[in-house]
Amino acid sequence: MSDTATLSRLFASIEPDLERVDRLFEERAFSGLDMLNAAAEHARSSSGKRLRTALTLLSGKLIDYRVEKLLPLSVAFEMVHLATLIHDDIIDHAATRRGIPTVNARYGDHIAILLGDYLFAKTAGLIADVGEFRIDRLFSETVASVCEGSIIEMLSARTFDLSLEMYLERITRKTAVLMAACCKGGAIVGGGSDAQIALMEEYGRNLGIAFQIMDDVLDYSGTTDSIGKPAGNDLRQGLITLPLIYAIMQDSDGRAPWVEEMLRSDQPADEDVSEVVAWVKAGSALQQAQEQARHYGMRAHALLSEFPTAPEREVLEELVDFVIARTR
Repeated sequence: MSDTATLSRLFASIEPDLERVDRLFEERAFSGLDMLNAAAEHARSSSGKRLRTALTLLSGKLIDYRVEKLLPLSVAFEMVHLATLIHDDIIDHAATRRGIPTVNARYGDHIAILLGDYLFAKTAGLIADVGEFRIDRLFSETVASVCEGSIIEMLSARTFDLSLEMYLERITRKTAVLMAACCKGGAIVGGGSDAQIALMEEYGRNLGIAFQIMDDVLDYSGTTDSIGKPAGNDLRQGLITLPLIYAIMQDSDGRAPWVEEMLRSDQPADEDVSEVVAWVKAGSALQQAQEQARHYGMRAHALLSEFPTAPEREVLEELVDFVIARTR
């Protein structure tokens, strides 16, 4: 079963509300400027799986489904996610995302920067509609942490001796905190106890770490057709991720100095990138990285076991398995 078909099955119980989120997004993102509307629509076409929206809704539904407050919260998180993707593509000079031209490639950096800013600004009204002071704090702290994660990523680019601890810190701040916030926010709006809110936040954090590790694995094992970008794209940006960290740790044939030299190049040759990708794939580094993803997935499963059995809990459990097994 394809990734799209799997998610369609998992999200069947909330599909009507996912559609309501889409409609509310279009309504609240609407601008009097046709250029911004076109750019926002284009950005959404490549934004992915609606996973964060689903996590927000399902986390609330696990406790008490207060959908009228969950809808604006879901849209706000979706807008933040989209804005960060747009800004990331500018920083990375990315031309495509999921096989579709990026906003910066199609409309230029200036429009892309302002579209990201516009979406960030629009979230303020949505958060006000939720009417919960804990959400105000959660939202501001989450956006700040994502920005810090992006800065850490920039500062650690072309850093050959990146530690496992620094890698985990980077992906936690840049990716996992937003998934954690979706789950925590859903639990807050759903009226969860302090213990339930903490459990859902930690579930989202572990799921997010597993998700990013698998993204980094797919950057080595995937193809342009499957992941919408060439394999080794992180290498081209000078980013060391978990598979390469493990490959360097296991280096037995003296490749590490050559890899270090390639990483320091502003524009590494395609053949050099392909050679490093092949080297990483030939060893056990990808399997070790996948094992780490499974480790965080098991943590997420264990946290959910604290909740009574329910259809929503089953979907959240299956989402963990999906994140580990996905192909794009």
